[in-house]
Amino acid sequence: MGLSSTTQEERGYLFLFLITTLGAAIRKWFTESSAISNSILLIEMLMPFIWMFFRSNNSNTPFKYSQLLVFYFLYLAFHIINPLQHTFFHGALGFIIYGSFWLGIFYYMSNRHLFNPTKFIKIILIICALEMVLAFIQYQLPREHFLNKYAREIEAGVAMVEDRVRVSGTFSYLSGFTAFMVFYPFLIWAMFKLNYSSWFTAVAIIFGSFAVFMTGSRSCFVLFFAFLSIILYQTFTFKTFTNYIVKLLIPLAIGVAILSITNPKAFYNQIDSAFGNFFKRVERGTESGEQSQRVNWDVQMFKNNHFKHPIMGIGLGATYQGATITFGQSELVSEFGYVENEPVKIVLEGGIIMAILKLCLATLLIRNLSFKGPIRYLIWFTIVYAMPITFNVHNAAFFLMGLILIDNIFWRQQQEQLAVKTSE
Repeated sequence: MGLSSTTQEERGYLFLFLITTLGAAIRKWFTESSAISNSILLIEMLMPFIWMFFRSNNSNTPFKYSQLLVFYFLYLAFHIINPLQHTFFHGALGFIIYGSFWLGIFYYMSNRHLFNPTKFIKIILIICALEMVLAFIQYQLPREHFLNKYAREIEAGVAMVEDRVRVSGTFSYLSGFTAFMVFYPFLIWAMFKLNYSSWFTAVAIIFGSFAVFMTGSRSCFVLFFAFLSIILYQTFTFKTFTNYIVKLLIPLAIGVAILSITNPKAFYNQIDSAFGNFFKRVERGTESGEQSQRVNWDVQMFKNNHFKHPIMGIGLGATYQGATITFGQSELVSEFGYVENEPVKIVLEGGIIMAILKLCLATLLIRNLSFKGPIRYLIWFTIVYAMPITFNVHNAAFFLMGLILIDNIFWRQQQEQLAVKTSE
């Protein structure tokens, strides 16, 4: 299928996927230019705005979808000229990072008929498979190897777990690959809905599950298996899941036989190291108190009432690393001190108003998804707290693409069922 038979929106979706995955590889291995790297990242951030600018003639504006979205973007615009803002450029970047995900998802919801990501499902599957293969290769290689550029340039305590690197795939930083791993369960769900073969989906699940341990990321581990578990729960009944497992017995037996013949020691050692190293990291984090400190960080910040401007904040983008490095840091940020987690950053920059708006938008989003079930509540929790979609560009892009992919499959299947009922 050529691109000429696709809509502007479908081409925009494909371009976002390609620049998020392959653009990351360019930034990581093929250029040392910060200008080129930052330009690629900026394009990724701007893609939902580009969708709007180059939208199809028969598209709908998302601002007709909800008055809440109109108010949200007016509030973002105010923060460009917020008197407490350090510079205009901080506010402009703040407008982009706070607006990108929400503009993208509500533009999609206003124009479901113009999106059909399954037209590119083979391309997506191939690239995702290559990401998995690369991750397994990186985990076997020493830290100094060319493919482990992230681990080579970052201090060992961050980039290593025991004697193994924390895999990052094609991405410049670990957070890019962990964002990809949260997209991955949505891809598996799409494979189920599109009736891919049992062995193919099983292989995807197995390799994805192993890859999560190789990241060494505890939050990624929790989110991946939470999404995967609920997806399996919503996809199967006990009887259909039993049938699914039975279908896998013969391919599994063949796979075990092949591994037994071809000296599987290296493969088994890799899997054993991934499991063992991950749980050692969890154990160390628990013993040192670091794990509980991460959980309690936000509670303590809000409890101690550090915020001098709690209602409207000190200006969007004030703590965003790209803005502070390029345009300087606000004295108000310096006075507040180090901020790590997104909920605190949102209240610091946009005040309680911004926090409430995010809660309301997340609620509006899950109420209008094409699928039902408990996964909607996990999506809400992920957006509101568990996954930083404002300050992490890859998180926003991958979560946006995952939601669009699976929602559109459900929506199109519902439209087909409705058409059949109407014709009867």
